[in-house]
Amino acid sequence: MSLLSSKVGLREHLGVVWGTFIVRIKTISRYKGMLFMDILMPILFAAMPILLGQALAGSISAASDNFEQNTGLIGANYVAFIIIGANVFSTVTTSLWLFGFFIRREQTLGTLESLFMTPAHQITILAGLTLYVEVRSIITFIAGYFFGCLLFNINPLQGQAGLAFGILLIGLIPIYGLSFLLGALILKIKQANSLLNTFQWFLGIIMGVFFPITVLPVFFQIFAYIFPGFWLNYSIQAALMDLKWFFFNIYGHLAIIFAFALICPLIGYWIFAKAEARSKSGEGIGQF
Repeated sequence: MSLLSSKVGLREHLGVVWGTFIVRIKTISRYKGMLFMDILMPILFAAMPILLGQALAGSISAASDNFEQNTGLIGANYVAFIIIGANVFSTVTTSLWLFGFFIRREQTLGTLESLFMTPAHQITILAGLTLYVEVRSIITFIAGYFFGCLLFNINPLQGQAGLAFGILLIGLIPIYGLSFLLGALILKIKQANSLLNTFQWFLGIIMGVFFPITVLPVFFQIFAYIFPGFWLNYSIQAALMDLKWFFFNIYGHLAIIFAFALICPLIGYWIFAKAEARSKSGEGIGQF
């Protein structure tokens, strides 16, 4: 099938994108508690190591000294480092998981095959879902970050806030590409919760949420370098906290993020399309 069906024009395809987006927005608007938890969870996620570090060290200043000595980030505010990392981690995992849960939910409802057999190309449905995930992820990141900063008495507008926001917008693109890989796995193994829970904490480690990856063994550092979530997280931390850029300078980081933004969606969608085709030739993509 061509990217745009000859039976459906560009305007209709854009209508599918917008319609898919509106449907997801209306659905989540009925579950306001879920949105609240999206904002609250990274704060709770960050509060545990922050408060534990202060309790073990005896004071905030002592905890900061311990963080500097063990990570080499001299002058870095470890509270801000963890708050930023927790919110980026939550945004990345949400962006990954929402696509996987969408695939699994439509499978269990028996509507996935119907969606992918409509005259509009499936990529328009996926584009609408991606737009929804983008909007939801950005809103929850901003709300969670500002709320966490106010709670722990951190200036949310420190550093280069505009640059950090731009990095977030671009850096989420490769994450959406990886979400297609997750969708392909779910089409194959037909599990969502167990798969997502297995990967979640490993991603938190290699993203450098609580500490820079330089304290990890080389084996884990290699995984971090090839995961776009790490570059997204540290780039935002560096922009907001005026940290030393991990790879040469800001332009080096942006070049890597742009490269991931170009490569990951293409590879991810190609693998997802292959998995879908194999499923259709077998038991069908809607098989429970």
